[in-house]
Amino acid sequence: MMTEIYMITQILSKFLQRSNITLTDALAQVKITIDTLESLRNEDEFERIWHESMKICMNNNIDEPHERRKRKVPLKLGGGDINSSNLTIKDEYRVNSFYAVLDKIVTSIKDRFNKNYLSVVVLCEKLFLTKVLLSNDELKEIACFYNMNYDDLRAEQRLYKTALDEKTDWSLAVSTKFFIQHNFHLSLSTMAELLKIMWTIPVNVCGCERSFSALRSIKTYIRNTTGQERLTCLALINIEQDYEIDIDAIVADFVSKKDERKKVF
Repeated sequence: MMTEIYMITQILSKFLQRSNITLTDALAQVKITIDTLESLRNEDEFERIWHESMKICMNNNIDEPHERRKRKVPLKLGGGDINSSNLTIKDEYRVNSFYAVLDKIVTSIKDRFNKNYLSVVVLCEKLFLTKVLLSNDELKEIACFYNMNYDDLRAEQRLYKTALDEKTDWSLAVSTKFFIQHNFHLSLSTMAELLKIMWTIPVNVCGCERSFSALRSIKTYIRNTTGQERLTCLALINIEQDYEIDIDAIVADFVSKKDERKKVF
């Protein structure tokens, strides 16, 4: 039973560790996982897993589950069994193990992703990543949640959506690049603030965990003797080492800072 549940939840776990997913995509995958787990909660699935378990016990000479010895209440306290039940061994495993585990996992996943602010974040993704105009109520929900001016947000949305093309694979990174290239960060101040907020709400914490791991990898004599600013720069270089760096552009920018450098270089 646990193997099958693990295989289903592992798919969700791997998906949530991706660095380029949106919250909308994450919630869609969560819903699929919950629906799949809930589809296992029926008599037919339990019978299948029970027979497979019994077959494994027979093939490996493992004793089949048997009824536990019932605890007795001392006679001076009245006697009788403690928690006496008419359930058979099979029924007990179905109710107290199979159904209980599935219910606990499904409830935990729902609690993890059933937050009030998630709906607002999904609306923000819809605002930046699609060409669909948000309704007035949706815009009011965003403006109220982040304490922004509704009229400004409504006007800026129309300007942004007009410039947006029909590209279907928009991501937050692509949208931000598009936003800056069109100088919207200068003209659409309300949406610019909203975009900054979007970048501070990660779908997962894997990137942060990798950053701390990278910092540990440079824990050397240099780390113990350097200042915080230089350490931050070293960590940033190590974390973002997969980015291609144009050395010529860096040198040109360095030389252009001072006239004395132009004479030397």
